[in-house]
This record gives sequence, structure tokens and C-alpha cells, in this order.
Amino acid sequence: MKCINCGADVRLTDKVCPYCGRVIKENAGYRADMEYYKRDSAKTKKKVREILSENIPIVISAIILVVLLIADGVLLYVEENAFYFRESAAQRESVKKYETYSAAIQDYLDAGDYAGFSAFEEYHNIAEWEPPYDDLNLLCDMAKEYSSLVSAVEEVTMFGPDAKWYRPESDIRSCRSAIWYFNFQFEHNLSKIDEDPYKDYIYDMKAKADTIMEVYLGLDEAGRDEYFASSSNKQEAYLEEVLLHD
Repeated sequence: MKCINCGADVRLTDKVCPYCGRVIKENAGYRADMEYYKRDSAKTKKKVREILSENIPIVISAIILVVLLIADGVLLYVEENAFYFRESAAQRESVKKYETYSAAIQDYLDAGDYAGFSAFEEYHNIAEWEPPYDDLNLLCDMAKEYSSLVSAVEEVTMFGPDAKWYRPESDIRSCRSAIWYFNFQFEHNLSKIDEDPYKDYIYDMKAKADTIMEVYLGLDEAGRDEYFASSSNKQEAYLEEVLLHD
């Protein structure tokens, strides 16, 4: 604003003109408002400091609580995903040790120990669906089903009427399912098996599975054909009669 006496530029907060000394009344309202706001601001700042000083323990507790909740969330996430972290690490390790693991796998296969091969593959979390182990994909699938068949037949044969499940019928049902699924997978993938680099081992699994069914279940080739052509209830009834002697 300008002084109405000398025309010099003066500030809104000036009480007198610094050039002519005239008392400036035109900005009196502005100066009064500024003083009011200054006093009010000072009161507000004082009040805020008082509130903060009174609530510092609460604020600190709230901050600690938030930090603990975040930490619990992180720990819970890590705990829930620990298996996947370990699995991923094991898969990376299996890639680094490809030559060593491949040699061990070949030893299992040459020995005809397909259950051992399946256990080795599972223990080391080998990702057979992607390089460099992707040529093992079908072999691994068949070996898992073969291992399930062997395990199921052995369990029922070993425990008999004293089956380890709630009742013998449960083991019989599990055994029938394992036998059926291995043979289903073999028949279903037959065209792929014939083109697979490990087809000889898969056919050897099938031969061993047939031998198990003949030795433990009394099913020769004709008997197996009749067994698989029957319903699931008849299959279970047959297994119950042979394995539980009912």
C-alpha cells in the first residue's frame, strides 16, 4: 500500500510511514487481525504441545503395536510359505547338481528300483516338468503311481485284518485305487510311453506291477483282464477275499 501523505510504498504491518513519519491508520484493522492470529496461533501450538506431552506414552504404544502387527504379519507370511521357499531352493540346487543327480537317478533305474527313484526325485524336489529334467516328466509320473501301488499292496498284505486304518476296508479301498490308477495311467499314456526315452523302464514297471498282482493277488494275465473289466465294487470284493481272507 502507499502512504497517502508522501506516496511512498509501505507495508501492511507498518504503524508509521518510514519516509514521512505519518501515523498510518488505514491498515489498523489488518494489524489487529494479525495480532489476533498470532496470539491464537501461539495458544494452539501450546495446546498441541500439551496434548502431545500427555499422550506420548499412548502414541509410543500405538507405534509399537503397529510395528508388532507388521512383524507378526511378516512372520506369518514366512511361516505359511516356508515350504515353498524350501522347495524353490531345493529345485535350484537340483539344477546346479544336475550331473550328480542324473547319475544317481540312472543308478536307481538300472537297478529297477523305481520306488527309490521316485523317493529320490521327491526328496530333492526335482522339477521334472521343466529343463533340465523335463525328459523325466512321464517317467516320474509313472514311478509315483507305481510306488503307490507297491506300497498299497504291501500294507494290506502285511497288516491283513489288522489294517492300520480305521477298518480293513479302508486299506482295501486304497489298494484298489492305487492298482487301478497305475494301470489307467499306463494305458492312457501308452502312445506317449512308446515315444519316451525311458520307455523301457516304464514297461519294466508295468511288468513288475503285473508280477505283484500275480504273486500277491493271484491274478495272471487273463485274471487281470477280467479284474480290470469288472466294477470297482467287484474289484474291492476280490481284494478283500484274497488279502483279508474273508
